[in-house]
Amino acid sequence: MGEICLPGVRALSSSSFPSPLAIVAGGRPPLASWLGKFLPGRELWCADSGLAPCVEAGFWPSRLIGDGDSAPPELWSEAASGKTEVELFPVEKDFTDLQLALSRAGELGKYHVIVSGCWGGRFDHLWSAVNSALWALKRGVRVLAFADHAEVLFLLLGGEAWEIEAGDGPYDVLSLIPLGGDCGGVTIEGVRWPLSGAALSPERPFAVSNRFLYGKKPRISLEQGILGVYIGTA
Repeated sequence: MGEICLPGVRALSSSSFPSPLAIVAGGRPPLASWLGKFLPGRELWCADSGLAPCVEAGFWPSRLIGDGDSAPPELWSEAASGKTEVELFPVEKDFTDLQLALSRAGELGKYHVIVSGCWGGRFDHLWSAVNSALWALKRGVRVLAFADHAEVLFLLLGGEAWEIEAGDGPYDVLSLIPLGGDCGGVTIEGVRWPLSGAALSPERPFAVSNRFLYGKKPRISLEQGILGVYIGTA
């Protein structure tokens, strides 16, 4: 069994995986209080301006990757002075900072990742981040979740079953989002509107805004595809 423990939510997977690398990117900054519960005991990398909320919360990454165009210059300089290993890239490049970090993770054998600093702001940035996870998966790096203090998206693969426990978190909405194509044999139990063996398509994403049931742990499984399990607030 694999396990992901986040502040306020815990997920158990039928697939096993080691403790994932944490990458904090430059989207909505995770709250310092959330990072203070999430980061201890994890290896941490930052993609460019993801450095700022981590340092504010008291955590320096072991690796900083990006073009340095959005991180506070004084923090970048302090990191480069010996606080962390810095990989600086040109501003004019073919990859996003997060894609660079995911690619480097694969090169160094870090095959399981949780990404934070990914929500909020521009839709195109979020769309790029989620699809970068599909891009990375083809290169052997699996993003298990996108997460911060307000929203979480778990990424499930065909043949897996996951159980979600969110009793201590702020979450009351659960949505199923087919990613990168159709999902087949989708089953969800322990929610207000269960499904059994359903087919989900990106062209008609109807399995959104489900609700948790008091005392129940939603259990989701799928036979084929890549399924996003999103939890947030109504």
